Amino acid sequence: MRKVGVLVVSIGILLSFVLLFASGDTNQGPKFAYIDSTKVLQSYSKFITLQAKYQEDAAFYQKKLNELAAEINSMKEQGVSEQEINKKIAEYSQKQQQYSQMLNNEYQPKFSQIEQEILEKIAQYAEIMGYDFVFNSKSMAYGNSKYDITAQFIEYLNSAQ
Repeated sequence: MRKVGVLVVSIGILLSFVLLFASGDTNQGPKFAYIDSTKVLQSYSKFITLQAKYQEDAAFYQKKLNELAAEINSMKEQGVSEQEINKKIAEYSQKQQQYSQMLNNEYQPKFSQIEQEILEKIAQYAEIMGYDFVFNSKSMAYGNSKYDITAQFIEYLNSAQ
């Protein structure tokens, strides 16, 4: 779940610095807009599906860790030697790191791919709509709601799948 938070922050930072130049009338000045990356992610079916699969896999590994923890508690109750208990605790720690690494190796590239996909769709949408700059609402101190294109972008994103 921590990786999803990192993903949301990454998207926010990247979106904040995405400067999109479209052909527009320079006499009128640049055309600005912003989106809420959290709402975009929560509405994007590919992200929702991947997040569900990640949570399913994380729950599977957590169940395995819980079984090891129960085994350790049982060993303590049975009066097994400290040395044996410490071996089992070491195994638990090793498995915990292994499972975390496995999840990270499998899902981080997939989350990054979705992030890149969204950034590309933002660029396409901005060009189509004539925006010069699209910012992320998370990195702004204030944004007038008339410049919020989140709902329109979500429609575009989901229709483009």
